[in-house]
Amino acid sequence: MAYAIFDKPVCARNRWHQALLGLVLATTLASTHVVVFAGSTIAAPVPEIIATPNQVIKDGVSLQLDMSQSMQEGVEARFTLSLRDAASANPIRNARPIAWVDAQNKADENSEQACRRKVATFIGGDLLHAPALSLNAYYVLALNEDNSISVINPQTGFGGSKLLTMVILKGVGQDWLLTPEQNLWVSQPQVHEVALVDTRNWQVRTHVPVPGHPGQMALRPGAQQVWVLTDDGVTVLSASSGQLLANIKTGQGSHAIAFSDDGKSAFVSNAADNNISLIDAGSLKKTTDIASGSKPVAMAWSSKAQLLYVVHEADGQVIALDTTGRQIASIKALPGISTIRFTPDGRYGFILNPQKNKLDLLDTATNQIVQGADIAHGPDQVTFSDRMAYIRRRHSEIMQLVPLDAIAHNIQAGQPLALASVSYGQKAPDLGRSTGSLADTTVMVPNGAAALLANPADRTIYYYQEGMSAPAGSFRNYGHEPRAVLVLDHSLQERQPGLYQASARLPKAGNYQVVFYLDSPRMLHCFPITVQADPSKPPATRYAVTLAGTTPTLSKGENQNLQFAIRDAISGQTQTGIPDLQVLLFNTTGTQLQVDAHEQKNGDYAISFAPPVSGHYYVYFQAASLGMSWNQSARLVLTVK
Repeated sequence: MAYAIFDKPVCARNRWHQALLGLVLATTLASTHVVVFAGSTIAAPVPEIIATPNQVIKDGVSLQLDMSQSMQEGVEARFTLSLRDAASANPIRNARPIAWVDAQNKADENSEQACRRKVATFIGGDLLHAPALSLNAYYVLALNEDNSISVINPQTGFGGSKLLTMVILKGVGQDWLLTPEQNLWVSQPQVHEVALVDTRNWQVRTHVPVPGHPGQMALRPGAQQVWVLTDDGVTVLSASSGQLLANIKTGQGSHAIAFSDDGKSAFVSNAADNNISLIDAGSLKKTTDIASGSKPVAMAWSSKAQLLYVVHEADGQVIALDTTGRQIASIKALPGISTIRFTPDGRYGFILNPQKNKLDLLDTATNQIVQGADIAHGPDQVTFSDRMAYIRRRHSEIMQLVPLDAIAHNIQAGQPLALASVSYGQKAPDLGRSTGSLADTTVMVPNGAAALLANPADRTIYYYQEGMSAPAGSFRNYGHEPRAVLVLDHSLQERQPGLYQASARLPKAGNYQVVFYLDSPRMLHCFPITVQADPSKPPATRYAVTLAGTTPTLSKGENQNLQFAIRDAISGQTQTGIPDLQVLLFNTTGTQLQVDAHEQKNGDYAISFAPPVSGHYYVYFQAASLGMSWNQSARLVLTVK
């Protein structure tokens, strides 16, 4: 979804800006609000929609909220929003709803004006009034040059810190992948381990030892398995738990891996042995080694041809194999080729040669190289959107673009490939301090014709909208070099016609509202929900912390008294008499302060704080007497000028 808010101003073409402008207009208009008390569900289309308690009808639009059965704190819950035309009961398709979950105060009850204020606050990205949950979030992950991963929230407001958190690994990450369940796996060759990161709380769930130096990783299609390439073969792990399933020795040298579409056949190249190992993925047994050309370094499966294509760096040979290992074709290119990837339809293979500065285009319909282009400065990565091929050049800050819809015409007309370019930064990627990773530095933005382009040398991730001549904005990576970039999408998605779903882990027990907004057709509503307490947890662990009074303006070096209120998350009752409340403040530059809080006459707790540096400070709280430990994610953020 192309609705990120950037460090640098951009034009109001994205979804968030449109929503904010629409909301301003909506607050000046009267809305017809039908209060609903009883009736039947709308599971099937009917001539007339009869409203139910979790449903509202406004201006001819029916909105219904359904929740998963378990509404207990800490549980992964599914939010389903149904949008229908109230008159015809037809589903409203291809809408772009946004929604949040926020604590409900007494003033919020049955107040549409309060609901409008919440929507305006959340769209504006107010750091000090963040919702308990966002059902619109996508996060940008940067694999850094050290043992860290930056987690960036691109939807934070102008001028605000977008760094949500940092994931700390044992070693430097070399490759990574996301499972369909949104678990993040990271290979760490220096420490001979792979890490499993839970993206719901951004904690490393487990470190799994792997023999040798783990490198490239791949998900087996149709199976919950992560395949990790090692020094002499591949290690197979359970994608959910990290349980070891098999260690399969294949051969020597660097390796690449690919699967057939059905996931039944796996192929591992062995560069030093000049062969390809064919593995029965069902039994996790190697069946044969297939002799190939000199130094096989990359492979890709074509869904169109149902063949595996292998490129050989030393002799420039490209061979095509079927699932039995039988060679179907041999294509000659120049020595130095190192990468092959296929367009989304599986027909055209992009073969990159960084040594000869060349792109070859392989047509799987004929198994011939049908077109090519000279691309200077070491083309070494290619990534695809639905419309465009993005070719990174390691020695240049200019990204080469190839419009996919022009390829067939260029070939038929005997014309050169249509090429475009976009500059993303001031320095070439290889001018960074670190060596590159095996993962991509370009990734597509969810549900939008846009891409994120990571430039390690600039320590910046750029946002590029397709069709534009330059990036629309950028995300700072807070002093780290982004060696690779991923997008984790937590936003509402249309799973069935008119049904929009998102999953999120429920916050602490209490009363909340699902805050819903749709720009077109115009719709805004807040549904009350209750999150139940976890009976296995002691009640003392469920508390909310808020900044008392108005948000202070902090200045570097000046002493400032800050007051906080501690309340029961369920009853809202203020907690007094806490003898051991501690406050931890840290800056994104690494500055960290830990101070004791003292109770005031009004029941609040105060600290004295003289910020040594400017920037954003994340605030955490701890009180052993309440069973309260340091929060895993910052709920309060202070800005120091």
